[in-house]
Amino acid sequence: MLAVSGRIMIVDDDPDILAGLESLLLDAGWEVTTASSGKDAFRKFDDAAPDVVLLDVNLPDHSGLDVLEHIKSRAESTAVIVMSGVGTIDIAVEAMKRGAETFLSKPYDFATLEVLLDRVSSTIATRRELEAFRRAQGRGPRTFPGVSKAAKELNEIISKVADAPSPVLLEGESGSGKGIVARMIHDSSNRSKAPFVDLNCAGLSRELLESELFGHEKGAFTDAAAAKPGLFEIAAHGSVFLDEIGELELSIQARLLKALEEKRFRRVGGVRDIVVDMRLIAATNRDIGAEVAEGRFRKDLFYRLNVVRIVVPPLRERIEDVPILANVLLAELSEEMGARKVRLSERALAKLMDYDWPGNVRELRNVLERGMLMNRGEELHVEDLRLDAAALAGASGAATEIRPLDAHIAEYVQKCVDAAGGNIREAARRLQVSPSTIYARLRK
Repeated sequence: MLAVSGRIMIVDDDPDILAGLESLLLDAGWEVTTASSGKDAFRKFDDAAPDVVLLDVNLPDHSGLDVLEHIKSRAESTAVIVMSGVGTIDIAVEAMKRGAETFLSKPYDFATLEVLLDRVSSTIATRRELEAFRRAQGRGPRTFPGVSKAAKELNEIISKVADAPSPVLLEGESGSGKGIVARMIHDSSNRSKAPFVDLNCAGLSRELLESELFGHEKGAFTDAAAAKPGLFEIAAHGSVFLDEIGELELSIQARLLKALEEKRFRRVGGVRDIVVDMRLIAATNRDIGAEVAEGRFRKDLFYRLNVVRIVVPPLRERIEDVPILANVLLAELSEEMGARKVRLSERALAKLMDYDWPGNVRELRNVLERGMLMNRGEELHVEDLRLDAAALAGASGAATEIRPLDAHIAEYVQKCVDAAGGNIREAARRLQVSPSTIYARLRK
C-alpha cells in the first residue's frame, strides 16, 4: 500500500500549538515528532528523519532561519514550511533563499495546512530524484540523466534556454520528470542564487490559488488574519514553477497573463501594485492546444507561455535510460532504507527494459522501492519487482470469491494510483474525484 502521509516534525515553542497540531496530524496519518526549541530540533532531527518540517521562526534559543539552514545541510530533500505570526515579505524571502518550501502566516486553519501539506508532499519524490541524480553525477544537476537521443536533445535545449528570461512551457506525461527539468533550468540559469518556488495547481480552489500566487492583505477574506506574501513576491529575481497549469480556472489565467505581461500585480484585497522580476516555468500533462480549442484555456496565455516549449519524453521512448535511472534510484533508496547496497539481476534489468512504464520515472522508483521491501538481500530478482501483478490479477477473472464491496473499491483505487505512477492527484483527476477521497480510501 502506498504511504499517504509520511514523517513530519513540528518545531514551535507554544505547547498548545504543538499538542493541537500533533493530535490533528496523527489523525491524518502522519508520523509526528515535536520539538519546542532549536536545540531540541537539532537533537531530534537525525533520528526522526522527517519528510516535512513545520518550523516557527521565533524560537526561544535560536532563530528559526538558523534551524532551517541546519536542516537543509543535513537533508536537502526535506521540505520545510516556515511559520510566523509576523508575515513580512523580508522573512519569507530570506526563508526561501535558505531553502524553505513555503511560508505560512499565523494564525491559520488546519484545512489550509492540510492543503499545503498535500502540495508539499507531492514534490518530495521529485526533489529526492533530483538529489539522487545530483549525487550520481558528482556535481550540480546540470544534465538530465540518460544516454538516449531524447535525453541528449533535452539537455541541449536546457543549456540553450537556461539564461533566457522567457517563460517555459513543459509538456509531458505524469511522472516523466517535468519537475526535474524545471529545477535544472533554474539551477543552470543566472537566477540560480535566487529562490525557486513551485506550486501544483491541481485540486486547489480559486481563492487558495490566488492567495498562493499573489498573496493577500489582512482582512481580504474571512480567514485572512494577517497579510501574506505570494509566491511571485517570494520568487523575486528567481523562478516560479507552476505544475499542472492546465487546471487553472479562466479567471486565474487572466490574472496570471496580466502579471506576466506587465510584471506587476496586486495582492488579493490590495490596492498597491507590486513590481517583481521572476521567470515562470509551467508544466502540464494535458494537450494545451486542445484545451484552447475547447475554450478551457486562454489562447493569449497559451501564446505567452509558448515562447519556449519543451516536451519531456515518456520513459518508454527512452528505454535505454532505464539502467542509469534504476541504478541512481536504487542508490537513493538504499540510503533511505538502511544503507544496504542493492543491484538488479540481469533478468530483472531485462524485465525493466521490456516494460512499457505508463507511470514513467515515478513508477520506476515505486517498483524498485517495492522490490527492496519484498527482498531484503543485495540482489533484486524478477519476482521481487511484481511488474505483472496487476496483469495477473486482471487475467484471473475469478468472480467466484465474493468479498466486501469496500475491498474491491480499495483494490481498484490502489491499481489506479499505481497506473498513475503513484501520483494521487493524477489518479484523482482520472477517477473524477477529489484527492482527499483517494487519501481516505488508502488510509482505510
